[in-house]
Amino acid sequence: MKNARIAPVPDGIYLDHNATAPVRPEVADAVAHALRAGWGNASSTHAAGRAARAAVEAARAEVAALLGVGADEIVFTSGGTEANNLAVRGLARAHVVSSALEHPSVRGALAESGVAVTNVELGTGGAISPAALRAAMRPETAFVTLAAVNHELGNAVDLATLAAVAHERGAVFHADVVQAAAWGALELAAAGVDAASVSAHKLGGPQGVGALYVRRGLDPAPLVVGGHQEHDRRAGTENVPGIVGFGVAARLARLERDQSASRVAALRDRLETKLLAIPGARLNGARASRAPGTLNVAFAGAPGPLVAIALDLEDVCVATGAACTSGSLAPSAVLLALGQSPREAGEAVRFSLGRETTAAEIDRVAALVPEIVARLRGEARSAPVRPKERVVVAMSGGVDSSTAAALLVERGYDVVGATLKLYDARGTSAAVGRCCGPRDIADARATAAALGIPHYVIDESSAFHDAVIDDFVAEHRAGRTPNPCVRCNEKLKFGPLLAFADAVGASALATGHYARLVDGDPGAAPALARAVDAQKDQSYFLFGVRPELFARVRFPLGGLTKAEVRDHARRLAVPNADKAESQEICFIPDGDHKAFVEARGGAGATGAIVDDATGDVVAPHTGTHHFTIGQRRGLPGGAADRRFVLRIDAATGTVHVGPRDRLARTALRVADVRWLGSSPRDRLRCAVQIRHHAAPALGWVSPSADGAVDVELDDPAFGVAPGQAAVFYDTADRVLGGGWIA
Repeated sequence: MKNARIAPVPDGIYLDHNATAPVRPEVADAVAHALRAGWGNASSTHAAGRAARAAVEAARAEVAALLGVGADEIVFTSGGTEANNLAVRGLARAHVVSSALEHPSVRGALAESGVAVTNVELGTGGAISPAALRAAMRPETAFVTLAAVNHELGNAVDLATLAAVAHERGAVFHADVVQAAAWGALELAAAGVDAASVSAHKLGGPQGVGALYVRRGLDPAPLVVGGHQEHDRRAGTENVPGIVGFGVAARLARLERDQSASRVAALRDRLETKLLAIPGARLNGARASRAPGTLNVAFAGAPGPLVAIALDLEDVCVATGAACTSGSLAPSAVLLALGQSPREAGEAVRFSLGRETTAAEIDRVAALVPEIVARLRGEARSAPVRPKERVVVAMSGGVDSSTAAALLVERGYDVVGATLKLYDARGTSAAVGRCCGPRDIADARATAAALGIPHYVIDESSAFHDAVIDDFVAEHRAGRTPNPCVRCNEKLKFGPLLAFADAVGASALATGHYARLVDGDPGAAPALARAVDAQKDQSYFLFGVRPELFARVRFPLGGLTKAEVRDHARRLAVPNADKAESQEICFIPDGDHKAFVEARGGAGATGAIVDDATGDVVAPHTGTHHFTIGQRRGLPGGAADRRFVLRIDAATGTVHVGPRDRLARTALRVADVRWLGSSPRDRLRCAVQIRHHAAPALGWVSPSADGAVDVELDDPAFGVAPGQAAVFYDTADRVLGGGWIA
């Protein structure tokens, strides 16, 4: 087994200091020395323990000096999140005043504490005034928690003034100073702050270590119990190397912060001026009072995550919100709290500068962003010239899309992996064995890491719900049999993925579908055709994709069998080479589509199961959504009296059943037809496929004036279900078009 090693961070421009700052060389040296020389347990009384204790106490003094408090008032923690939790859950009582702009660790701790919370009313850009704090307080208010500097906007508050307001009612005042400690003298004791959270890695220290300042006389209930470390406030052996590094970072920050703050503020203003010159750009946050290093800008018509991803591929690191919520489905809670719509909140990008940021880097970013925004708005569609052609691969987490990516990497392309997050399946059985669930996203990410390619997750959960889930429920309510996979390809997958390809300057999109693209009509886009592996062919699911998009799409697996794909996956050491096929409908966690439909208001009318020949009632039923055309399971009757669902009357709730031969159909009508080439004017001889795994049936297709077609089959087809797709093929296995059985 290989030793776990982190690859060096590539050279580039780093503007995400609010997430973490690069470790300072002095800190790295101190941590390395402590790992070698200070390995003793700081609670031990022998020489090794005393040496470790001395190092911890020296660091405690440095952190205290940074905050302007006493060393005995510092409690070391695992980071800012634990410090916030210790303060909130250890000190919050009765009624608490906070704000909707706080870090997720504060909001989460408040939610878990069970105390009543009132959020202060926000001013322009999210400003928090003393008057707003005073108005939010009640006679029983016992605890106030507000950030000194907001992690997304950079808004800064006057701690001394707000602490004085809190003390008017006798409340304890806690401040999250994680984003403030690097930028100015805090002097928390003099300001009247009772407790404050800080983190080492925002200062250029190591990750995994932080501290809570608690003024003398306060006694927060510990979160972690066991030993007597940290004056009984936080049990557990101290992280001596991390604490030593924290001490060095705190000392350097205290010595350099005034000079760094003025220089970084000037660079931030320079970047702000250039970015706000982009049409449709707007500043988020309170301009009057903010920390030097944070700039939050939104670009109308350009989703912030795509701007951030496109910058990442140009070796520029930025963010769109708190790093610890980057996997969230929801837009920024901070921006929503400012009254922005989800769309507006989704257009924001956070640029956070640090002491290493240079003017040349600012100018480079200022030149890149307008180009990226223009591409996202559709104002510049051409891909930049690159040494290698860039291709986006849609990675679902399965072996097929993973192998498609691996093959393109092997062929020398600049590959970028992208996974659509279509629904939130956390905490359900969809975490395993369902396409696009959390497990599959993790598998896609792991595969990309193994291939050495970047990977991004694109949140399309809202659009998926509207275009696919709502349609699925409505079709069942209407007594029809929907096909969500066709709808997903038709309405969702290819548009956002190609928009993503435009955003990152890619020329093409590749997927793991088993389908082929062949020469079409002269001057037209490529034609869609069946894959070589007839058992895996997925062209049936793709007929609804707009034909002009196929000019920018590639199907690397179309000429391979499934066995060959598995062989390639093993040869290329794809991590999920032997992963089982995903089954059932991706967004229904337990496979129970009836319960899923019912829970979303899609239950069909109750009524009777009726013999179609005699009109006799066979049995009652509890909803038409329990049935589909051709169904046998669950119907009354034994082996000698086998009945099948023949048709469903959603209006009356009547389900007609009868013997299998009554399912036979030689004529059907197909509505909402899309032709991948020119629409036929006369009757057309072709093969018609009415289900994914059905054998193609030869017949005639006759166009009608309303855009539908009438289909006449040479031989009867069984199980023709309204709501399913009917796809038309020519003799060369090319897809001519398709529609929905009416």
